[in-house]
Amino acid sequence: MNLRRNIFWFLDKIKGQPLKRLHTQTHEILEVKNRKLSEAENAKQLNKLITHTLQTTSFYKNKELKELKEFPIINKNIIREDFDAFLSNKYDKSNCRQVFTSGSTGSPFRIYHNKEKVQKINADNIWFSSQANYNIGDPLIFIRAWLFKLTLKIKLDYFKKNITPVSTFDVIENGIEIFIEKLNARGKVLSFMMYGSTLEHICKYLDTVEKNPVRFKTKSIITISDALSPYAKQAAQKYFGITPLSRYSNTESGIIAQQLYDSQDRFRINNSSFVIEIFDLEKDVLLPHGQAGRIVLTDLYNFAMPLIRYDTGDVGIMNVDASGTLYLTQILGRKLDQLFTTKGKLLPSLFMSSMLNEFGEFKQYQIVQKTKTEYYINLNTDKEFDATKLIDKYKSYLGEDAVVKVNIVNDIPLLSSGKRRQVVNEYYK
Repeated sequence: MNLRRNIFWFLDKIKGQPLKRLHTQTHEILEVKNRKLSEAENAKQLNKLITHTLQTTSFYKNKELKELKEFPIINKNIIREDFDAFLSNKYDKSNCRQVFTSGSTGSPFRIYHNKEKVQKINADNIWFSSQANYNIGDPLIFIRAWLFKLTLKIKLDYFKKNITPVSTFDVIENGIEIFIEKLNARGKVLSFMMYGSTLEHICKYLDTVEKNPVRFKTKSIITISDALSPYAKQAAQKYFGITPLSRYSNTESGIIAQQLYDSQDRFRINNSSFVIEIFDLEKDVLLPHGQAGRIVLTDLYNFAMPLIRYDTGDVGIMNVDASGTLYLTQILGRKLDQLFTTKGKLLPSLFMSSMLNEFGEFKQYQIVQKTKTEYYINLNTDKEFDATKLIDKYKSYLGEDAVVKVNIVNDIPLLSSGKRRQVVNEYYK
């Protein structure tokens, strides 16, 4: 065990081991060594959540609800329209963590987490990361779109955990060759966390060079946010000598499921933190295993702002194996179209869509590349915002010769999958 790992767990011990306790509980449930005990623990936690929610949130207070199956399905729009009604009166918002997400259906969203929920997210992260061969203290290169300023507190936290934040945009803009050479110079065994599309972009660059320039050893690769393509999975094995694993998570809830080495392409559901149900795409009807439908979750640990039967906006297929372990065999609709600059350079779709958060809360949004230089930003909103600044911001990334048009729309139609496309490319097929 390395020094950083020792320090991390020592600090938790000083605080009374709240994280260690949750991690042990997570491990016991997900390892499924005692299924009856696991089911009993989760049932106890669910009953505690339901009782708390009925007593402390005005949205549910006067409803005749007893069991999970009696609760209505909620989503981002329902919560946004009556936000305070979902807050528990037992928690002071100033003592909770506020998190923001753009939402997979183009719906900006915010939510509060109580302290135990934050710790449970951390415990889940430790367990699922260990299943991908990454442990706290290992050198981790975290590649994503950093749309917020890294505060001193965040930088210190990353330093303690040996995490190096890297901008996806910088990797693409400044050159993958330079990025790889910097990693080679570190002379360390490295782990990575990045978007699936970023990994694919790196691998496609490596396809173009005569000799593999990667000289560092890779211990682990976890992809997040968008789909990990079969090509990227195979190419990563070729160039980095490791099979990447895809993680399905969202900001408002945490890790929902992840691929494991012993489960091929299936996603192991995080039933230590959630109850997962699959509903019909159009009707609030539960579907049997093996059918595609809306992924609806109940968060067992968020007591500050309970999410009971929360429609994630994602579509998937759930199944169960011979041991009774639940898996998502497919997560549909997660693959975003890609955007290109006017010069033909690939841009991270998640990065480009997330930028809209800087300009306000939009009910829905969609970015469309119509031609090589023409882009539409379709917004469903009744709020005022500075369209000129928004256009200028996007042109700074797309190209100064980009023609960006903002359209106010009443709705962005659903696909047959039950999702709305955040990014559409009508030019690069």
